[in-house]
Formats: sequence, structure tokens, C-alpha cells
Amino acid sequence: MSNASRAPQKIVLDFDPRSCKGFLEKSPLADELAEKWFGKYFENRLELDLVEVAYLLLQGRAHIRYSNSFISDLDNLVSTYPQCFEKFFWPMLTVYKDLRDRGRRVKVIEAMKFLVRDKSGDLRLIQVLEEKTPLQTSRVFDLIDEARRNNLKVTLAIVSLHGELTYYELVQADLRAE
Repeated sequence: MSNASRAPQKIVLDFDPRSCKGFLEKSPLADELAEKWFGKYFENRLELDLVEVAYLLLQGRAHIRYSNSFISDLDNLVSTYPQCFEKFFWPMLTVYKDLRDRGRRVKVIEAMKFLVRDKSGDLRLIQVLEEKTPLQTSRVFDLIDEARRNNLKVTLAIVSLHGELTYYELVQADLRAE
């Protein structure tokens, strides 16, 4: 069988329920994931955020090593480690999955915030919000300032209560009269 016809290799991740992170020892497979903007290397281990682990499970690309068996789908991961799934997780996964499925490279910066390389090569800061969650005006200005300092565009990704997703690009307006 040629390499071109082989299905992608299943990734076997170790999972730490205290940090809710997945881990993969340095290997060609881990390097391939890192090259595609999955996880961050710490010494010789690739550390994956929970949303990255969930995405790989949803895509059928990973298994979680668990005692003497494996967790191979998101439902089993949720029922085995419910403490890992905070309320902010689901909107974050909705946006992460949408961006990855559109072919974007996505790096988790922190809860509800991603760095994304879009198809034109531009870098964007994506802030995830859930509909009806208040957002202070000062937070909007802080996001715009953070993006400008790092030469990034900034986008709000708003997830409705029904799971629908809308993106809004933020720019700082200059209200001075000319």
C-alpha cells in the first residue's frame, strides 16, 4: 500500500484531568501537529488545550489513553472528565471548529481567545463571546489596542444561544472632525 492511500494515523494522547490538557511526546506526528498550529511544545512534549483535544476527537483523528483503555469520542471525554467542561468551553469549540473547518490555522491564546492565520496570510486576534454576555466598552478598546500593538486585526466571534456564529471585525474609529 502506498503512503498516499494510507489513512491518517490516529493520535494517542495522554490526558491530565487536573489541567484538562492533552499531551503527546515529541515525534514526527507531534511535529506535524505543531506545524499545523496545534498545541505548544514544552520541553519534549506537545501540550494541547482542551478545545484542540476535543476537535481532534470530533474529527476522528485521536484517542485519549485512559487507564487500560481509550476514549475515542467527545461524549465519553465529557462524561469521564465533566469538571473540564466549563460553560465557556462550548462557544469556544464552536468557533474553533468553524475556523479549522474553513482551513484556518488556529492557536489557542487563552480561554475565549485565539490567534488565527487567515487564508490571505493575515494574523487575527479572535475574541469569542456568547450572545447576551455583557462586554464592557473598555474591554473592546483593550482588544483593539492589543491587536494594534501586535500588528493584528481583531474580530469578535459571537455564538448565539442556538449555536449560530457571526464574526465582526473591530476597528478603532477616529471621530475627530476633519
